[in-house]
Amino acid sequence: MAEQVLTWREQLQQSSFRGVEFYVDDHTLEFGRRVQLHDYPFKDDAYAEDLGGKDAVYSFPAFVVGEDYRQQRDKLIEALNKKGSGTLVHRYLGRVRVQAGPSSLRETNKEGGIARFTLTFYKAESRAKPTSKVDTQQRVNAAAKNAQAVVKQQFTSAYSVTGFPGWVKEQAKTVLSDIESRFSGLGVIDATIADFVGLPDALAGQVIGSVGSLSAMTQFRKLFSFGSESAAVPTTTPSRVQQASNQQAIINLVQQSSQIEAARVASTRDYDSAQDAIAARDELSEVLDEQMQAADDETYIALQDLRASMVQDLTERAANLKQVRRYTPQATLPSLVIAHQLYQDADRATDIVSRNNIGHPGFVPGGQTLEVLDA
Repeated sequence: MAEQVLTWREQLQQSSFRGVEFYVDDHTLEFGRRVQLHDYPFKDDAYAEDLGGKDAVYSFPAFVVGEDYRQQRDKLIEALNKKGSGTLVHRYLGRVRVQAGPSSLRETNKEGGIARFTLTFYKAESRAKPTSKVDTQQRVNAAAKNAQAVVKQQFTSAYSVTGFPGWVKEQAKTVLSDIESRFSGLGVIDATIADFVGLPDALAGQVIGSVGSLSAMTQFRKLFSFGSESAAVPTTTPSRVQQASNQQAIINLVQQSSQIEAARVASTRDYDSAQDAIAARDELSEVLDEQMQAADDETYIALQDLRASMVQDLTERAANLKQVRRYTPQATLPSLVIAHQLYQDADRATDIVSRNNIGHPGFVPGGQTLEVLDA
């Protein structure tokens, strides 16, 4: 039986960049050493200076073909023009993280339904020259540590139950019991605070330590506005003045320590997308800014330094993260198929499902707009 001969279209194997598919027949890979050749007058021999390894350059002709070639052509142009690195899936090279270089497009009347490209890519993990880089996460950590120390100092200066009637101490204990309840509700195991009612330094340390045992932003948020609904204390006598001072000192301690710790934790988190990092940055920036408006001078300076450090850290990290974009599947499909269509990587189906709260990963509704990460 004669062997069946496949047409050239049937023999095509697809490649892709940022999830946009195209075809290739061959490719060229530049590699080797970077060499500077030095010629000297009246010398027959030149000196070849080795300057290190040459970064890989991938160049090859590519094309899109078919009834929808115009749409694929435009998608590929958009992917090539996008800033930053992306994933190149190549029939010879496999999966490579690359930076798109200069490209060109050619279309002729003689070839209908096809657009030919000349593509150039540079390996994204190229060796960069040494630079001095600020450790923004360490800066946030240092600023948070300093801010907590300032908050503790301001608390011990404003809070006291010594030398006042017993009811001043009892009123403070009532507020502290409310804190214990809050911490217990947030899962803090050792939330004993009211026992330290007469020991300002130990009391502040216990509150800050309890806040430090939290890790989720949802937990911190429940403390950001602690005491905001507390009734104002009439300052009609010296004892009432101290009661009011104690109440406000406790409120400040809880609010400020939780906001400081939230900023520190935010700088240690891993974010899936640039939007997630920016959202955390903006939320905490607003919370700290509001707290600063009512703070004393020393606390204001400490919170301002923390806020600036946190904003710098999350802004720089967001610049290196993937962007979220919108995608609408035309038909109901399994998440594995969508992941393959978008990324050539079925393993990323889990992110699509969790990001969009999809009930069944095997049935992603067609016509429903999804949030997906860039390729």
